[in-house]
Amino acid sequence: MKLQTILTYLAAAAIFVGWGITWANQNAKIAENRACIVVLNRRVDDVSQQATDSEKTIVRMETKIEYIIKGVDEIKAEVKSQRVP
Repeated sequence: MKLQTILTYLAAAAIFVGWGITWANQNAKIAENRACIVVLNRRVDDVSQQATDSEKTIVRMETKIEYIIKGVDEIKAEVKSQRVP
């Protein structure tokens, strides 16, 4: 074989090895990103659940406060009715 043919094959082999390495690196990055996305989705779900639980707690507290205010209003009305002769 001629030297030029050998160099051509070596150059082609180097190009294919370079493409292979690039492809492998891209696949590794894609896999890493997918893993990060899964972890972030779990964290978002956890935070969403906590927010939902907090909202439920706030609604319960607001309801209790409303009942207390109604009770105070009823007591005020009863006191006023007892004051008037």
